[in-house]
Amino acid sequence: MFGGFPFEEFAGMHGGMGGNPREKKEVDNKKFYDLLGVKKDASENDIRKAYRKLALKHHPDKGGDPEKFKEITTAYETLCDKDKRELYDQYGEEGLKNGGGMRGGGDIFSQMFGFGGRERDQGPKKGKSVQHAIKVTLEEIYNGKQSKIAVNRDRICGKCEGKGGANGANSTCSGCKGRGMRTQMTMLGPGMYSQSTGPCSDCNGTGECIDEANKCKNCNGKKVVKEKKVIEVSIDKGSPHGEKYIFHGESDEYPDREPGDVIIVVNEVPHSVFKRKGADLLLEKEISLLESLTGCDFVVDFLDGSKFRVQSAPGQVIKPDSLMTVQEKGLPFHKNPYRFGNLFVLFKVKFPETLNESQCVEIKQ
Repeated sequence: MFGGFPFEEFAGMHGGMGGNPREKKEVDNKKFYDLLGVKKDASENDIRKAYRKLALKHHPDKGGDPEKFKEITTAYETLCDKDKRELYDQYGEEGLKNGGGMRGGGDIFSQMFGFGGRERDQGPKKGKSVQHAIKVTLEEIYNGKQSKIAVNRDRICGKCEGKGGANGANSTCSGCKGRGMRTQMTMLGPGMYSQSTGPCSDCNGTGECIDEANKCKNCNGKKVVKEKKVIEVSIDKGSPHGEKYIFHGESDEYPDREPGDVIIVVNEVPHSVFKRKGADLLLEKEISLLESLTGCDFVVDFLDGSKFRVQSAPGQVIKPDSLMTVQEKGLPFHKNPYRFGNLFVLFKVKFPETLNESQCVEIKQ
């Protein structure tokens, strides 16, 4: 609640679902649960079990329907991701449209069941992407912002071209037989063992070894070197909180892998005067009882440095928690900065604690 004004209704204003700002749009958020055959309060484990069963039945490699498999995979990826599930529960599939694409089912099925039939078509593995949050004020969201972020990353060594040493110096690691992983058995008790698999300590998971004499002096055989990169990011006018700006291939690089991405995430700083929903703004204004009965007139210091005047209509009585709409005095629409949301002024009437006798007489007259 915004002091008596329903938050849910404010969410339906210009920056949200559009239409009448006091109407709440119905949201279809049952489809994904129905596809997996689970209840809305299902745990992640329940969702995972349901997906495993359906994926085995509908996977194209098993003679299933590709479209059906794609649908249940999309449902699974959404409901097993806390943030995506929250968006879906609140806004349905519409709320997921700006949240990035799904992976299509092939890779996640392989991860869960160990089927590798589709792996050969996926090309080189991709390095890990990194996220950086950037704090942005409401003023900067209104006006747009240019910002720079310094990123420390690994890049392929230019001296050895990612080989780690001289040509022919690399040999298959004898510890892991080139697999990069080693399995260890640990005795827990008589007849009881625990098995664990992890990166090979001899080659640091690379599957290769380089003798000390032939290691590249620039990278010490690591094949990569540290590098500092300054990334310039343009924050669009009207960018929502959580908006992601993706710089493809700007993260860590490693031989035989695609470089990862750098993802810049907008972190909107709460404003001291305005509250935001999409492109709409809410301003709480405290007025006296006299102003509520005879009219109010005040100036608003706005986000672009300008000032504008707000007046109530002559003879209008302003009731507590009533709203005034100031057209097109909200934020620019994201991706459409020539359109603006509205400013909603929520009036809070301050009543006097007591009245003296003469004031009571004057009011009665």
